[in-house]
Amino acid sequence: MHKVMKAFLLTFISTVLIFGLAACGSSNNNSQSENAVNEPSNNQAANEPAAQDEKKEPVEIRFTWWGDTKRNEVYNAIADRFEEEYPHITVKREFGGWGDYWDRLTTQIAGGNAPDVVSMHQFYVSDYARRDALVDLETVVSSGELNLVDYPEAAINSGRINDTLYMVPKGVTMPGWAYNTALFDELGVAYPDMNWTWDDFVAKVTEIKEKSGSKNIWGAPDGGGGQPQPNFRYFLRQSGQDLYTEDGKLGFTKETLVEWWTMWDGLRQKGAIPDATTGTEYENAPLEQNMFVKGLTAITQIPANQIYLYQQQFKSGEIRMVRMPRKEGGENGEYIEGAYLSITKKSEHPKEAAMFINFFINSEKSLELFKVEQGSPASTKMSEFVKPLLDPAQQRAVAFIQETLPYSSPAVYAPLGAAEIEQAFKDNSTSIAFGKLTIEQAADGFMKTAESVLK
Repeated sequence: MHKVMKAFLLTFISTVLIFGLAACGSSNNNSQSENAVNEPSNNQAANEPAAQDEKKEPVEIRFTWWGDTKRNEVYNAIADRFEEEYPHITVKREFGGWGDYWDRLTTQIAGGNAPDVVSMHQFYVSDYARRDALVDLETVVSSGELNLVDYPEAAINSGRINDTLYMVPKGVTMPGWAYNTALFDELGVAYPDMNWTWDDFVAKVTEIKEKSGSKNIWGAPDGGGGQPQPNFRYFLRQSGQDLYTEDGKLGFTKETLVEWWTMWDGLRQKGAIPDATTGTEYENAPLEQNMFVKGLTAITQIPANQIYLYQQQFKSGEIRMVRMPRKEGGENGEYIEGAYLSITKKSEHPKEAAMFINFFINSEKSLELFKVEQGSPASTKMSEFVKPLLDPAQQRAVAFIQETLPYSSPAVYAPLGAAEIEQAFKDNSTSIAFGKLTIEQAADGFMKTAESVLK
């Protein structure tokens, strides 16, 4: 299945890159194009005239996502266009930063008041699925509200857990480390190499700090804590391990965790990455106010689809990306990532929620705004549609995904309790940064907590 997925993605992304360069154009993300044509699905719900919708009973659905200010503008515009297409349906919108989003969603799911349509991620989906919090989307596919005709089977299967379809992809992407050529040129530092190692990473981050000559400029943000992926997960996979095993147990050793935290603590001790207080201050900052955009760090770890968002923040230089550093002599760490949409089990309007998802992933009115906002569209038809809409920064994102994808291999879905384990990882890492725990103490505490949760 994963080989099929890779083949499909490589073929699609290569085509986007070639044709996108020849037909690159601009699009206004805040207004409807005069030439935009709604793309109806092959089902009755998508073809019903708006006039008939006005006669229907008014329905309100809630839609939630994570993202920065620019993404909020895009998603709000998509929701506006959906409401124009279906006047009887109102979309109430909820959004926030990555960390806040998952904290809120977890609370909402537990309280039985989650939004109807939720943005989902591979790291969390199995946790919610095992809590029976998500709808089996095959039900709305078979009833005609959701059309997946133009989705390759591998793309559809990427949203399944134990053969149940819990989410559908909006786009696929790959993470890496981004840098601004202007700052590197100014400091006289050579650009990082696409195939650099973690030793190269440490050396580069240290060199940036030394050449900056400023106590308020660092080589990179602190990547040792927070969410244990993709940074730590890549390091684990390069070490022949992973976050979890197929049977839902912890997939790595304490020794590898100590090795990871020791590397980051070494960078922290010599001032190459921010101190704990500064890092905490910027932890939940929106994109336009984060340390990289403000010029406080020279590189930052992002998914490739965000290249264009960062490019918009800089007046000079190009935002480029390189692979996640590799471990000398180790395996490749890459795995396919994506952004998905799901319907919550307690939604009172699953039909209308499915209609919204269908509009989001299959309508030209939506995709002319979405483009590659969270990765290359998974729909073959919509991937063809967005080709001429890509700007140079988005083309660089596609090129990066194309070059990096061949290194990827399947990754294990997270088990029930992953959110609690992530919090324990963050708490112990933060304790190291603030000097409250030694690396050994933090590693012991984390391993005990994680193993207890997984039991």
